[in-house]
Amino acid sequence: MSEHRRRRRDEEEARRREIERRRRIIRERKRRQRIMRQRMILAGIGALVLVVGGVAIGTSIHKKNEEKQAKKIEEQKKKEAAAEEANVLRMVAVGDNLIHDAIINSGKEQDWNFDFLYENIKEDIEKADLASVNQETPFIKDHDQAAGYPDFATPIEAGDALVKAGFDIVTQATEHAFDRESDGITDSVDFWDKNYPKIANLGIHGKDGEDRYQVIKKKNFKIAVMNYSSMVSENHSIPNKESYMIDTYSEKNIKEDLAKAKEKADVSIVYLHGGKSDTEDLDEKLQGKINFLAEQGADVVICSHPHILKKYGKITRPDGKEMLVYYSLGNFVSHQSSLENLLGGMAEFTLKKDAKSGEVTIEDYSLVPLVMHYNEDFTKAGVYKLSDYTEALVEEHKIHTEDEEAEFTLAALKEAADKVSTPVTGSVEKTSDEKVDEENKDDNDAAKVEDKKENGSTLEKAEGQTVNSDSKSKNEKEKENNQTDKKTSKKTKTEE
Repeated sequence: MSEHRRRRRDEEEARRREIERRRRIIRERKRRQRIMRQRMILAGIGALVLVVGGVAIGTSIHKKNEEKQAKKIEEQKKKEAAAEEANVLRMVAVGDNLIHDAIINSGKEQDWNFDFLYENIKEDIEKADLASVNQETPFIKDHDQAAGYPDFATPIEAGDALVKAGFDIVTQATEHAFDRESDGITDSVDFWDKNYPKIANLGIHGKDGEDRYQVIKKKNFKIAVMNYSSMVSENHSIPNKESYMIDTYSEKNIKEDLAKAKEKADVSIVYLHGGKSDTEDLDEKLQGKINFLAEQGADVVICSHPHILKKYGKITRPDGKEMLVYYSLGNFVSHQSSLENLLGGMAEFTLKKDAKSGEVTIEDYSLVPLVMHYNEDFTKAGVYKLSDYTEALVEEHKIHTEDEEAEFTLAALKEAADKVSTPVTGSVEKTSDEKVDEENKDDNDAAKVEDKKENGSTLEKAEGQTVNSDSKSKNEKEKENNQTDKKTSKKTKTEE
């Protein structure tokens, strides 16, 4: 091969290798670019994942923080609501639980169970923070001694029914408290102490020297409660040695009790048994007692005994603060037989305590009308709210056979309830009776127990009014006789 050809071939080989080299460089560059693009894509994806993940984590953290904050706010609201609720106390009170013979016989037929009396209003009683009832008649353990008017003796199972209905406070300083003398007091006190020690039983005592008031702790409240009667049945007198058994009205004792109660409690409630029976008018003696309680700083006064529903409202105390008064809640349970005696009331009021100052005020107060129902043979008997009472119940009420002229209709019941439905207001003013009392203050403050020579027993004088119910008029006594189980021919025949 000539030199020229060899050189030419070498040049072509060199050119081919150069071309190949350049191709390799281009391919490598493309590969690197591809790898770079892939890395960039992967980096972008990774960055996106990181961003999305970061956002997701951030959102999750934010959401958790929001949920945590919301939960914290919710818990704080609950705490605030609970704290506010702890400073609100809802109370209800009802009138005379007057257990006549027909009611005793009805309970006996049901194996000595009296739950039926309260089943229609049990829900209202239970939802209150505190509920009170005036147990007009004393309890007795022996069923053979159970009796209605005139010397009441109520089976202790009626007390069981009160507790099941939801009552927390039971007042027993009443006109009939000593109907069975010391045995009735002892049986009543023993019943509560042994079976229901947490129930506040007021007005009667098994031992001398016990406080006449109790302090109930409920929510953030300390409530002082006390019960006094301005009378006992004229059929009985209280021996001097047993005078401690019933808390009778005495200005000296009340002044002392309220002064002590104020030191231990936020609010004082007085249950006062007294006043004229079966009349809508307010007697001056009762008003005088209420005025005295206002002067001593009582916050709430709830009256019993008159057997009919009376007005309610606030009066301004001498210190400028207000006192809530229910002048009579009428009968709660009874076998009396007039529209006025069958229409009772349930007091509802709310106490509110200022968290900072501790001052207690009465925020809301009202009166819920009640009706005592019983049919011809007492197979249906119990208390209804008037709002739940029906025309059918009105028609089956036994009152129509006991008194054919009785105007016992739903309209008449509502009309009677409307008369006392609107609260009244006023202020403490001295009555003529108080002026007379002031002239005899030394005698009244003493509230001495005087021996009766003719029978060796004693009667306590309570601020110018004897404990025996000499405040009753002749007509009032005759009316009570005519409206109770043993004093009418119709009722006697039915019960027999």
